[in-house]
Amino acid sequence: MDAKEFDRLGNIVSSKNWDAYDGVRPDGKTMLDIIIELVSPMSSPERKITSDLLENYLVIKDYSYIIIELLKEITERSKGRAIAISAVKDYTATKVKSGAALTFDMNSSIHYFDGTKFTFCEDPKSDRFQNFDGFKVLVDDFIGTGNQFLDMSKHLEESGFKKEVDLVATIAIQQEGKLNLEKNGFSVFSVHERPKSIQALIALSGRPAQEVYEIYDGIELRVGCHDDYKRGYGQSEATVSLKKTPNNTLPIFWFQGKKKWPAPFPRPRS
Repeated sequence: MDAKEFDRLGNIVSSKNWDAYDGVRPDGKTMLDIIIELVSPMSSPERKITSDLLENYLVIKDYSYIIIELLKEITERSKGRAIAISAVKDYTATKVKSGAALTFDMNSSIHYFDGTKFTFCEDPKSDRFQNFDGFKVLVDDFIGTGNQFLDMSKHLEESGFKKEVDLVATIAIQQEGKLNLEKNGFSVFSVHERPKSIQALIALSGRPAQEVYEIYDGIELRVGCHDDYKRGYGQSEATVSLKKTPNNTLPIFWFQGKKKWPAPFPRPRS
């Protein structure tokens, strides 16, 4: 890796304020340290693609301003009606979804919206949410393909619950996920709407898609992740990290595994 490449990575880290996360890793490595460790063994074309992807990578750890933006949009769309908010739920999982905490964050900021009545529910199946007469909202931190959301919607309907809501609100959503939800009749608002990252690079560079994918897939092959996560879960090609990195994100940035891959935005192992 030459000095120009090193400088580019340093500029990416500083311009995105990722150096604010220095010191949080138990091994004491800085964000730049781990990114250099990630790209150093790569070939020049692999480093170029990885750097391009990092340049467009979105990291949001502090939700305070995002919460206000979400509540503003929800309030405006409600047109004065009372608002009920519930988190999106995965009824097939034993673990609580990362977006579940979003309702608590939102509840702590409703004092900025005097005159608007909010009701917060832990589950779309709850009596309060099901029988609410007003503006009903489902919230999540991130939506990838949208299939998990639609599975929840189908489960509600098949279990005899109402699936209809006035709005789906999220911090970040993949473009394909938004289209998927809208195609199924849901109104969607997201603070950040994200493209498939490798496809976006191909469109921007004009390089042959097969060439770019072969280079990226070569990196991913060394990661050793499960086939389900190749190019991100559902092949979402996401480049997003929130309080937790979604598994829709490209695994070269979050998967560690037995090979101890130097992932800059690792997901919890448990």
